[in-house]
Formats: sequence, structure tokens, C-alpha cells
Amino acid sequence: MNEIEVIRVKPLELPADIVWQISGLHHITLKDFYVYVQEVKGKMYVNKSVPEKDIEKMIEIATFPGRYILDDETEMGQFMEYVYETYGYPAYSTICNCHEYRMKQQDEQRAKEKVQSAIPSIEKMIEAGMIDEYMIYAAYKAGREKKGKTSKNICGFDDVYTYCLGYPVGSGALKEEHSPEDSGNVVDYYYGIIEMLEHIDIQQMPRIYGYLKEMYFAEESEV
Repeated sequence: MNEIEVIRVKPLELPADIVWQISGLHHITLKDFYVYVQEVKGKMYVNKSVPEKDIEKMIEIATFPGRYILDDETEMGQFMEYVYETYGYPAYSTICNCHEYRMKQQDEQRAKEKVQSAIPSIEKMIEAGMIDEYMIYAAYKAGREKKGKTSKNICGFDDVYTYCLGYPVGSGALKEEHSPEDSGNVVDYYYGIIEMLEHIDIQQMPRIYGYLKEMYFAEESEV
């Protein structure tokens, strides 16, 4: 991910579009301007009065590859408290927003890479006739009927339910040579999943997958 470009300016030297963003969108007056990160363009506008050592630390935290930056017991968390007390909430929030944006970009890239790597296997399953469209539609329909929103509100529960149905398949719990047509175990396994979807906690999906995988392969070894 690209590094952040630092632009040191006096408040009255800020570009017109940045003045509009910090005042109109973020309600920051020029007298309260110390730092503002334009995360999409990777630019950090910093008041010339801010010491270089503080700027370096702000960049370190804004670009930190880990997820947690506000733990009071860590050096980063303590520095963010210092930012809040010294430069105010606007400076504090713009660093947090930049870090959150970069985490989102990181998550999206990771998801994209995983999907791309899975596509060949998906295509093989389609070609082999291993797609049970009735099951997929049943999961999709059940998700459409669920009220509320997902935690990040990126996709709907129709997508989540379909994903939960396919997760054990894509994760290797079912081998490619099996299909709903030639294995009673697989049929029972599929229908056990569709019943589970009504009560599933998406946060527990990896743990559930591990349990189902162990259960399935235990049954398979007894055949």
C-alpha cells in the first residue's frame, strides 16, 4: 500500500478543496487545523507548527498494518491520547479514519485474492455438476427473509446465508469427487447445514466448520 505524502502548510495556505472538506464536511475551523489526512489520495496536510517527531509518529500509526491502534497500554494508544489532548479531536479522528480506510483496503484486497484463487475450483465444481441450485436458492431465500443488517452492512443476509452453505465445501470439508447425487453422506451433510443456517452465529463460522469437517471425515472413514 502506498505511503502517505506529507504536505506542511500554514492554515491559510491550504488548497480550496481541502478547506471545503475540513470545514464543510468535518466542521474544522482553520484556527483548529493541525492535521488532516486525505486518505483516498494518500496525502497528509499538516500545520507547520506541528513538530516533525509528532508527524512521523502520526504517519506510523495511520499506516500501521495491524488492526488495533487505540490500546491505552501500548505506545501507540498513549500517543493517540497525546494527539487528542494536544491537537484536539479533529486531528485524532483523521488519523483514526485514515487507519480504518487502509484496513478496509487491506481487507478488500485480501478478499479479492482469496476469491480469485478459488475461482478455478468453483469452475471445476460447476463443470462436474456438483452445484445443487435448489440448496443454493433455499439458503438465498432464507437470508432474504432475515431482518436487520450485517455487521459492516456491505452485503445482505441472502449473500451471508449462501456463503455459510458453501463455506465447508470451499474450505475442503467436501472433496471434489463427491456430489449430492452419488453420496448419501453428502446429502445428509448438506441438509444438516441448511438446518444449521437458521441458528448460525457468523462469528463462530470457523469453529463450526472445524467441527463439521471433523464430523464428516469421521463418518467417511467408517464407510
